[in-house]
Amino acid sequence: MKKSHLLALFLACGGLLLAVSPRADGREGPMGPDVPVRQDREAASDRKEIRVPAGETRSAAINAFNARLDVRGKLDESVFLLGGSLRLEGEVSGDVICIASEVEILDGALIGRDLIVIGGRLLRADGSRVNGRVYDVRSRQGMRRMAASLLPFLPESGGMTFFKVIKIFFWLVLSLLALAVFPVPVTQAAAWLCREPLRHLGRGAATLLLFALLLLLFLLLSFVFIGIPLLVVLLAAFFLLLIFGRAVVFYFLGERILGALKLRLGAAFFIVTGIAAYTLLKFVPVVGWMFLVLLDFFAVGIATG
Repeated sequence: MKKSHLLALFLACGGLLLAVSPRADGREGPMGPDVPVRQDREAASDRKEIRVPAGETRSAAINAFNARLDVRGKLDESVFLLGGSLRLEGEVSGDVICIASEVEILDGALIGRDLIVIGGRLLRADGSRVNGRVYDVRSRQGMRRMAASLLPFLPESGGMTFFKVIKIFFWLVLSLLALAVFPVPVTQAAAWLCREPLRHLGRGAATLLLFALLLLLFLLLSFVFIGIPLLVVLLAAFFLLLIFGRAVVFYFLGERILGALKLRLGAAFFIVTGIAAYTLLKFVPVVGWMFLVLLDFFAVGIATG
């Protein structure tokens, strides 16, 4: 599953903390300068503290809630922090994902993969290095990057990588699961797709356009905390639709291919054959990508039909 999908699952919890976390711009709240500062200090003193001292290596991932993380050594895993603060002076080989947290990346710090900060505050020194991408979801550029990563209907073409193989296997398992749970609806939907392809294509294009607009709207509303639960619901609903729709499309492709070869095999083989055809399109530049997008139009269209 894409990393952006995993992030979406945590956004609802992050929204609760965003409402009570210190303001990212550092200004006092409506109660005046004394009360917020005193409350922040009391809250900070109650936080759990996790340290990776300089010269030490920790192999276990850090998943913390409202904690103070101080990483001066090396972490051979990822960091997920919800609330609290992170001070990174050493090295994290995986991702650093912080929601509603105060994040400080010092000179010489190294992040092996992505740095993702949603809400809170990010202070990053020029001498730090991030080998992956930086998602600071408070700027326009950060919003564009996050929106692009959260559009699961845009497939990739141009060959295979290890992670693309994992994703293909992931969709194979989900499609077979959808067939096992909903055998009759999948079979009926594949027949409907054959009878009215243009209708489902148009419905899919309209649904994807609506999804993209709602996604951008809820990302904007997330800055005032209202859009965070809406964003989670939107992504969850769309992902479920995509699972069913792709199962139908894979079934449809496999049924047609095996029928043309005059091979009488079971429904599960239809899914496997359809996935194989879908995978081959990834090796075709430009045209293959266009067909992949077209297939997802059909998938979303038949799922919402």
